[in-house]
Amino acid sequence: MVSQDKHVALVLSLNKRFDRKVIEGVTRFVHESGHWSVFLEDDPTAKIPDFRHGHFDGVIADLDDPRIPRQVAGLAMPVVGIGGIESGCALNLTVSTVGTNNHKIAQMAAEYLMRLGLRSFGYCGVPASTIDPWNRERQETFERQVTVAGHACAIFKARYKPSHSWEQLQEAIRAWLDPLPKPVGVLAANDVRARHVLEACRRFGFRVPDDVAVLGVDNDELICDLATPPLSSIVQGTEEIGYRAAKLLDALMRHQAKRVTNILVEPVTIAERASTDLIATTDRVVADALRLIRQQACGGLGVAQVAQGIGVSRSTLDGHFRQVVGRSVHQEILRVQISAARSLLAATDMPLEDIARRAGFCHAQYLAAIFRRECSQTPGEFRRRAR
Repeated sequence: MVSQDKHVALVLSLNKRFDRKVIEGVTRFVHESGHWSVFLEDDPTAKIPDFRHGHFDGVIADLDDPRIPRQVAGLAMPVVGIGGIESGCALNLTVSTVGTNNHKIAQMAAEYLMRLGLRSFGYCGVPASTIDPWNRERQETFERQVTVAGHACAIFKARYKPSHSWEQLQEAIRAWLDPLPKPVGVLAANDVRARHVLEACRRFGFRVPDDVAVLGVDNDELICDLATPPLSSIVQGTEEIGYRAAKLLDALMRHQAKRVTNILVEPVTIAERASTDLIATTDRVVADALRLIRQQACGGLGVAQVAQGIGVSRSTLDGHFRQVVGRSVHQEILRVQISAARSLLAATDMPLEDIARRAGFCHAQYLAAIFRRECSQTPGEFRRRAR
């Protein structure tokens, strides 16, 4: 017996990269299941259908759009929201959600910026929303992570929307950055806000990354590559969010899942670019070693070659390195190699053998063993999540 098609509305924006990647994940599920017909409107003014007459069986909706929660509140059909709902939301919106693990994003950012040697930090947020708490969750977790480590964290709480008050926003970011101890590591709420920080740095003479190292979230290649300098950013599992949202909605429509379910998808990796290419230490032995490792780790660099390359003994190198960085030279070489492998897995279809060679490993089997040990998953599992 052929299963009956379900008619599903995707209330998502084709103009937002995040939503487009979510749609790719939904598309993958639709191709696998083969029993959905989908409504998706590219005109922003018409993307919310008339649910009273559309004969829909279910909805996947972007809750960041302030119009949408009011439209889906109280619908009799199953709804899966992309994002998270504030517990005190006045709409009393009780729908299933699939969203980003914002606590993991902030934790990853804090660990990464502290690993660069930074001791001063800031979080640059966006105007608060009463619907989606993602900005607050990232801010609070990032601030907690760096303060627990003994460092100060300054918070920029936005009051200006750039489309209406660009000059005021730029002046406000300058006034916020100016008194912070330099160098300072800034996590921006998303790539768009990170670009605002980079523009303020350019206009008012803060050097990036020497004075201000900037990290965004979403890895929107268009924004990241257009920024000056190119922006480092956290890669979210956005396509996986879409796939799992579609899978959850399918189960809800078939009464095979609880009415309200909340799923969090963890971030994938950090795409490193020039905005965080910083060595924040006054220890010249460590600074020279880190610079050499970043340049040559994927070329088969060993600890002995690092010591020889900067003109010190291995014991001197290891002593300085452990005291300043908190890990061995070998561990840092391996970290850079794994980071390169993760970037290649996420961004290319290159065979694992070629990735191993490009990242400085002798063969694919060794990379796979090290990757599983360091990342708690196989390279193939990581690639599926990232792609």
